[in-house]
Amino acid sequence: MSSDDASERRREIGRRVAQWRVRRGLTRRRFAELCERSLSWVDKVESGERGLLRLPMLERVAEVLHVSVETLTDTTETRQAGHCLDVFEISAIRSALQSYQAISRVFVPSTAEMAEPPDLDRLAQQVTYSYTVFDKTRWSLLGQTLPRLLTTAQTAVAAYPGAGDQARRARSLLSQAYQVTASTLYKLEEFDLGWLAAERGFVLAEETGDSLLIGAAARQVALGLMFLKHYDQSLELTRVSIDHLEPERGNGSPAGLSLYGTLFLAGAVCAARARKPAVARDLLGEGHSVARQLGYDGNEYFTAFGPTNVHLHRVAVRLHLGDGAGAVSAACQVTPDDLSRLPKERRASYYLDLARGHSLAGHRDDAIDALLTTENLFPDAVRCRPIAIGLVDSLRRESRGARTGELQQLAARIGLADG
Repeated sequence: MSSDDASERRREIGRRVAQWRVRRGLTRRRFAELCERSLSWVDKVESGERGLLRLPMLERVAEVLHVSVETLTDTTETRQAGHCLDVFEISAIRSALQSYQAISRVFVPSTAEMAEPPDLDRLAQQVTYSYTVFDKTRWSLLGQTLPRLLTTAQTAVAAYPGAGDQARRARSLLSQAYQVTASTLYKLEEFDLGWLAAERGFVLAEETGDSLLIGAAARQVALGLMFLKHYDQSLELTRVSIDHLEPERGNGSPAGLSLYGTLFLAGAVCAARARKPAVARDLLGEGHSVARQLGYDGNEYFTAFGPTNVHLHRVAVRLHLGDGAGAVSAACQVTPDDLSRLPKERRASYYLDLARGHSLAGHRDDAIDALLTTENLFPDAVRCRPIAIGLVDSLRRESRGARTGELQQLAARIGLADG
């Protein structure tokens, strides 16, 4: 290796160390303390002036950053790990959810023992930011954001006890934090942990008495029941929640209509998974009626509800009924202009459903094309979502012929080992 190559490699590893240090929320000084080195040593490593030449030191740095040595030294491993939530971040979310402060109103620090209580306006901004990051499918950012958000929101609830306006607002914000956490965990197929987050959010929502928040939280619980294959319970909760929000149809507020309508869509997918096509069809029809009343594709309450999302759910329903050809046919009603009005997360999920529909119908080349389109438009959706990784692996193992090379290359890009 030439001296220029060696210098570039030092700089590249230094950049990776700096990126992971920031991602773990470590200051340069704290990182130096954990590595038992000086601040100037950190500066030299991160700038590439000094290389991590000895394996024991490289292992120590990797241990402090909670990553593998390969994540710091191997390009492929770095690309994959850098875009997705990793084991450490999932563990941090789990710790926040399992904290006794998440459930206790008694065994929490007194306000006198606390530092300055969290600013609720700032906390509200952080909640909105987390939803926005979710909509943009920025999974690695969620890995950094959610543990801190949950901890801060839990502290806010402890800091504002009672039944006053601040207490209700703190509970509302923590409920929303739990809900966006549940949505994230469901996408990553951490269903048990997602269910726990959803349940926490539901309890808090009921404490606020806010009917819209209760409906939104109930939807997350119903989704958790569905993912855990408790279909009857999921459908029953969905029906109860629909009845709870039925007055919103008369009120006609965009947020109320969006939450009301999206419950029908969630119920339709659950009914399809439960192999109840007539129920799914009826719920889709009701959702379509509410979307027509709303009249546009919006993202009120971060639901992405509107006429286009109804079409996307028609694709999903056909897919979950085992009708791949029907899913592909339903997708013909969705236009690029329609999709452009939806958040990235909804569009990415649609393209993955389309790829799965083609695969189920035996259209392997079309499935590959849909996956490549998804990767081009929303690379993190293919890199990070287990449903996408599983589909790539399945197609790679089953497919033969001219597209095999493309599949192998796609598999390599998303970190699948040769198989």
